[in-house]
Amino acid sequence: MNDLLGHELRKALSDPSNYGSGSRKNEQAGAAASSTGDLFDDWVNEVEPHGMVSTKEAKKEYFLTTADLATLSYESYGGGIGCGPPTKCYLHKDLVKTSVRKHGRAGVVKKLEARNKREEKKRMKEEQAEQARKRLKTITNTTADGAAAATASDTQEVKRLREGLLKMAKQNMGFETSGAPKNWKIEVPGISKATFAALVGRPTDVDLESFVKNGAYYKEKYEASKLFRTDEAQLTKDFNRECVTQNIGPYVSVRYKPSTMELSISGYAEMYATMAYRLFGSSDF
Repeated sequence: MNDLLGHELRKALSDPSNYGSGSRKNEQAGAAASSTGDLFDDWVNEVEPHGMVSTKEAKKEYFLTTADLATLSYESYGGGIGCGPPTKCYLHKDLVKTSVRKHGRAGVVKKLEARNKREEKKRMKEEQAEQARKRLKTITNTTADGAAAATASDTQEVKRLREGLLKMAKQNMGFETSGAPKNWKIEVPGISKATFAALVGRPTDVDLESFVKNGAYYKEKYEASKLFRTDEAQLTKDFNRECVTQNIGPYVSVRYKPSTMELSISGYAEMYATMAYRLFGSSDF
């Protein structure tokens, strides 16, 4: 491992002062460190020492904050007019060194273990939800009225709700200060479990057994055209002054909190220039 890391990183990892209260001071601590060594080593060697990591991943994977990253050198990629600010990327070896200095080796291991437990718990919930979806599909396909239930039209309440949600989504589309299309989000109170289930295509799952619940929320990644029950042509908004058209992205995030009956939907937009269409009537722009 050490051969890969370089002099500065080896120094940070070997310096006992960086390990805080987690330093190995006796045989028992040494045995504990050995049992977690693979986890730490895998984390260190997951990326090449000179590999570049984006700001978002740096915070998530190395347990760092904006203030921590402010002390590190970085390279900028992308950005430009209409594309938002450039992405800052940091060296993996610098992020590892900074994380170990901040949390200590034992502290990093503890955070890695906690994250693994969360991911395992999430995986189990997803498996349970998948089994529930399979049971739901079997019941739908085999019961006398299953086929009708699977293809039934929305109730008038759900149909009006879809239309209202699309209108609200378009109203919240716009621009960042950089000129890039901004992300949008809408919130609607008073939504029942049955209505939420119907919105995301499972009207018979009124107990939400086929959904994964994280904390107080159910969260689904869902196709925008299916959520709003319309074709892609209706998922656009023209900005005539800017001579561009924004399209709602193909997928949206749907969150539902049953304890308060709150529904929230968020998404992003893709932007296309439309000036050529108006000037030349060209579809090849």
